[in-house]
Amino acid sequence: MSVFLYQFRIPFHEVDAAGVMFHAHLFSHAHNAYSAFMQDLGWDLKTLLREGIYLVPLVHAEADFLLPMELDDEIRVQLHPLPPGKSSMGFQYYFSKNGQACATVITRHVFLERESRKPVPLPEDLRNRLQKLS
Repeated sequence: MSVFLYQFRIPFHEVDAAGVMFHAHLFSHAHNAYSAFMQDLGWDLKTLLREGIYLVPLVHAEADFLLPMELDDEIRVQLHPLPPGKSSMGFQYYFSKNGQACATVITRHVFLERESRKPVPLPEDLRNRLQKLS
């Protein structure tokens, strides 16, 4: 299984009164890692939106929180593509700091035809790339 690395630092505006990252921000950082991965793969989201052929909504998200992520912590995210489905693609994310696991996230996105909003098969090039990496 291939790994894509993404890193960030916990900013002040994302922490609660205890100095711990508010839980909902975990999904924002997972999405940032996903966006960077797609761009690196040659399927950047801006181009997909501009071309206007597909919608790629998030249809599933889950998280497990293992260790608090605090103000100014440097967080490393390892993104692993999951085997693609007929119309969907999924990713597993491992968040860590100083070599310690902080959280895991799983997301799944589905490709829809923009006009009908019905699922369509993943573009063959994208499917092939994801299969090689999963």
